[in-house]
Amino acid sequence: MCQSNAKKNQAGTTGVEIGSFRSFSDAWEQALVRELQKPPEAAQNRLAGRMRPHVFECEDFGRVVIKHYFRGGILRHVNRRTYVKTGKTRSHAEFDILRHVRTIGINAPMPVAFASKTFGRIFYHAWLVTKEIPDAQTLADLSRSFPGRAEAVLPETATQINTLIQNGVLHVDLHPGNILVDAEDRIYVIDFDKAEIGGKNEAALAGYYLRRWERAVFKHGLPLFLEEQIKKAVRNG
Repeated sequence: MCQSNAKKNQAGTTGVEIGSFRSFSDAWEQALVRELQKPPEAAQNRLAGRMRPHVFECEDFGRVVIKHYFRGGILRHVNRRTYVKTGKTRSHAEFDILRHVRTIGINAPMPVAFASKTFGRIFYHAWLVTKEIPDAQTLADLSRSFPGRAEAVLPETATQINTLIQNGVLHVDLHPGNILVDAEDRIYVIDFDKAEIGGKNEAALAGYYLRRWERAVFKHGLPLFLEEQIKKAVRNG
């Protein structure tokens, strides 16, 4: 897997650390730190995640998206966004996974930087910066508004899922809300938080992906063709 080298930002005494595969100017790092402090907006629907990422202009990359890490499940009622550091931060791990999956043929957003702010010795908040995919909407939304377009991109979606399976990559939350479709009908797989490599064989991965995909389609009342065609293509893949 590709690795990245974290370095402390130069934006005063903010306590924020920024890591990347390249260097940024002090001015950009300072601007990024200011953006990280802005509270995110709630997502419009459950399949879009808990919080809506926000867009920021980045030198050399144009528009980028900042992802804020928030807890799900019961723990979100106790602690929404503070994590315990036992190794890499959540954002650092996802940054490295994104770099890896892009080398094996997965259409995923380009990772730009990861950031974290430590509280005490082991607690932290985290953010991930990726290049924006312009004019994109989720496959879930597209299936409701333009079902013909959504159906047309399912073969490529299945190809991407099969590529993950063949390379032993576990995307823990793969569903139509984590597939983006741009204006040219190119698809992108997003949200590799907590993804794993090499932990399951192909049959186990295929079964996991199909169950997770089917559950999302039925739970959120999405068109059934999303489940039917993916089920057939992934099993045949």
